[in-house]
Amino acid sequence: MSSTTDKLLQKYDTLVKKTTEHKFAKELCSGTLNDRTLYIYLTQDLLFFETSLRLICKTTSLAPTSHALITLAKKIGFFANDENSYFHDCLELLAPSLTEEERVKFNNKAIPGVDAYLEFINDLRKDSSITWASLITTLWVAEELYWGWARDTPRAPDLHWKYQKWIDLHDGEHFQTWCEFLKAEVDKFPIEEVESIFVKASQFEHEFFDSCCNI
Repeated sequence: MSSTTDKLLQKYDTLVKKTTEHKFAKELCSGTLNDRTLYIYLTQDLLFFETSLRLICKTTSLAPTSHALITLAKKIGFFANDENSYFHDCLELLAPSLTEEERVKFNNKAIPGVDAYLEFINDLRKDSSITWASLITTLWVAEELYWGWARDTPRAPDLHWKYQKWIDLHDGEHFQTWCEFLKAEVDKFPIEEVESIFVKASQFEHEFFDSCCNI
């Protein structure tokens, strides 16, 4: 019998592939993504990172088991160190690709398409009635889709670290273990309970890539 997550991935295969096979991921993995687009994407993803980190803290506080609590708490530490460092190092490297005025704008304000995703995340964080099932599903979608493109998109050899490290942060055994943990948590719920939020979060992930590529 298929699990809840398998059913979702199969039922919404077209929606999932819109993100995992997006031109942003293909250009990133081929080393052809231009510096301006990567800079804009990282500024927007940093805004998302800081917003979603607050949501992960809420999710952690509602963890129903000790295993889930400790796993999520450890991941928060990883995010605050490895991933946060990459953002700032890479943005410093890419800064010359934009004017100072552009850098200020993108660093401080979400662009259309990203702003709706951030609002969605903030609404989940502030909603006292939101369930663990919805929270863990939202987190799983974001990570599963990123693992999908990082794992499956062909890569050019000898990529610059500005590309390679971002791929590495979302691939390999460490990320697989993380995604499998999230998947197992979502699988504890019937598809009817998590389907709508899966669709919303998946649509937002696709719009994020689209927005950064088309500005």
